[in-house]
Amino acid sequence: MWNTLTDLVPRPVSRLFIHQLSRSLVDPYLAKLPRFSHHQEAWLLNRIKLCSTTRFGQDHHFHHIKNLSDFQRQVPISSYDYFAPYINQVAEGKTEALIPNTEKLLQFTITTGSSGIPKLNPVTNTWLKEYKNTWAVWGLKLFRDHPAHIGSHILQMAGSWDMGKTAGGYQISMVSALLARIQHPFLKPYYAIPLILNEVPDPLARHYAALRFALKRNIGWIMLMNPGTLIRLAEIGDTYKTELIKDIHDGTLSSSFDIPNRLRAQLKTQGQLKNPRLAKKLATIAEQTGHLYPLDYWNQPVIGCWLGGTAGYQSRYLSQYFGNSPLRDMGLVSSEGRHTIPLEDTYPHGIPALDAGYYEFLPKGQDPAKSSSTVPAHELDMDQEYRLIMTTSAGYYRFDIGDLVKCKGFVGQAPLLEFIQKADRVADLEGEKVTEHQVLEAAHHAAKSLDIKLGLLSAIPVRLNHEQPHYDFLVEITDLPDEALAKRFMAQIDQELGRLNFLWRARRLEGVIKSPRLYLVPKGFFAEYQQKQVTDRGTGDYQYKHPGIIYQTTMEYASNSNYISLE
Repeated sequence: MWNTLTDLVPRPVSRLFIHQLSRSLVDPYLAKLPRFSHHQEAWLLNRIKLCSTTRFGQDHHFHHIKNLSDFQRQVPISSYDYFAPYINQVAEGKTEALIPNTEKLLQFTITTGSSGIPKLNPVTNTWLKEYKNTWAVWGLKLFRDHPAHIGSHILQMAGSWDMGKTAGGYQISMVSALLARIQHPFLKPYYAIPLILNEVPDPLARHYAALRFALKRNIGWIMLMNPGTLIRLAEIGDTYKTELIKDIHDGTLSSSFDIPNRLRAQLKTQGQLKNPRLAKKLATIAEQTGHLYPLDYWNQPVIGCWLGGTAGYQSRYLSQYFGNSPLRDMGLVSSEGRHTIPLEDTYPHGIPALDAGYYEFLPKGQDPAKSSSTVPAHELDMDQEYRLIMTTSAGYYRFDIGDLVKCKGFVGQAPLLEFIQKADRVADLEGEKVTEHQVLEAAHHAAKSLDIKLGLLSAIPVRLNHEQPHYDFLVEITDLPDEALAKRFMAQIDQELGRLNFLWRARRLEGVIKSPRLYLVPKGFFAEYQQKQVTDRGTGDYQYKHPGIIYQTTMEYASNSNYISLE
């Protein structure tokens, strides 16, 4: 059934169904935007009323809150640690700590957060309904904007479902795994890979198996948050094209990849059919082009991924692998919720989730621990950056998630928000205050000016005894195999940082900070680093964001790298 259901539904029927769903959900949603502030405040005050009997509500005197000013006076802006005691009580089964008796706790999701320490997020029936609704608005708007692809298959991968149990016996999962299990029944047959494949622990084996299943499908949609993961997927398909073609020809799944026997047996029942005709087509492509990239075997599928922020920089290289595929930003998504909804292709900004939380904004530079007043959404200044402060149905009130967003315009009263970076990703050896966003923007501007295809990069602020501080930049050697080009690249980064950050320019001119150094690390260095981070944190790799700045670290990179100095 999994293989044939989609062939039984004509494309016109699929398009009509999507169109009707879109009219009933997306259009009313967008119609609320001219009165965005009214709907937001109504959501907040209703939430406060519902939760007045919870322990958190009692501790913060929710029954006295009648308006927004009362709320801001009674509840401080706080980080996760402020809510952790309440969440821990919920995890033990004392749900009244955060959840009103009119709602039900279903399970927990898990996130590493910016600190790398796993954190639990409660999932209630209300939160889940709001979360699904916000995703539906994004997805249906995307489908409506690209009707030609409706009826083709969707390639989407998710994190792990089984991340353990809480002390009270509640399931813990990655939020992407939860989302994959609650997809609309009409859409489920269109997913190109079986759900069980997401449980393959080894990333290489998982991505290879995903391509093994997806290659036999007409892929019209790809939904993977991290563009770096998409590039890695394409590169794996090319690197292992011989194995892929053989598996497709023989109806097998190569034993060269680390897939547990239990999962391998289940995958075998999911349609590993022989397809010599497709194998011959792929072999011909590889012979004629010298590679096997998605642009050769798929017809420019619509791609949903991060386009903005520090994780989105690699999206500019997607066309080299996927052709002229339309790109739609996924929006600001976390385990705590789906916070923005991008409405157009190409642009990395979206409106705040209207009916899934209340959003406040603290101007960049203000200390959240000392601030109580915030800027309303409809009064944000264009091109200014703000810390995002949220209240959600998961039990967070005025939660500082640590994200910086920039206002790029408005739709009605709703601001268009672009994620910039984590607020704490700033290096400051000598007052230069270099942000992660500046590091990556400088690197990619330099790469573009020198016609370099740049992969992952990290900057490490270094302070040694009796030496002026400096920054080490790490790049994989395959990106810069020529030493002369590597020196020009680093000189250009230095120049670009001076353009983006006048404090960097001043400290360099003063000689307070020495010129940056480049370490060309071995191929696969960052993949190993990512896997170690994911393993140490005990969470999945789908929402892993490679850090543009790595602080004081025990990472060993000097001994096995090619060192290039500008001095």
